[in-house]
Amino acid sequence: MEKLNPQQVARIYNHLIQAGLSDTVLHELFNHLAGEVEHYMWIGLPFESALDKALLEANIEAISRRPLSGRELQEASLDDIVFQFRNKAYGAYDLRQSYNKTLRNAFIMALGLCLIGMALLQMIARGTWSYLSMWGAIWLVGLGAVTFAAFSWYLEHERQKQQYSR
Repeated sequence: MEKLNPQQVARIYNHLIQAGLSDTVLHELFNHLAGEVEHYMWIGLPFESALDKALLEANIEAISRRPLSGRELQEASLDDIVFQFRNKAYGAYDLRQSYNKTLRNAFIMALGLCLIGMALLQMIARGTWSYLSMWGAIWLVGLGAVTFAAFSWYLEHERQKQQYSR
């Protein structure tokens, strides 16, 4: 790998300062940019061509247009950071936002169905059924869990339909 001499390092650093980057972004971008330039020089490009190619790929304007400040980045969720410059309207953002609720509903639904299945098997094995027995209570708890999960899914589905109809 080709190493940059001090003049080349200073040229890259001055270019980043002239671009008006903040200190937090400047040092991180400098390391990446210097690494890219060294890589292109190792391939065989002269310094000028390597710098131009690295700057063309880096697109400093895109890097410096960061609407979230440092404090906002600390408080933002991973979804907000990932979808910062992307189209949130096509559905992936909403899927990621509702993932926790969907996972909770799936777990409750599976647990409820297992309880119902166990109670049903017990009823078949005994040949009698009573809601006042322990297995009847397990049946009712399972039925309540399935009902809760289904109703929660329905409310979320209706909320999303209302949101998209606006």
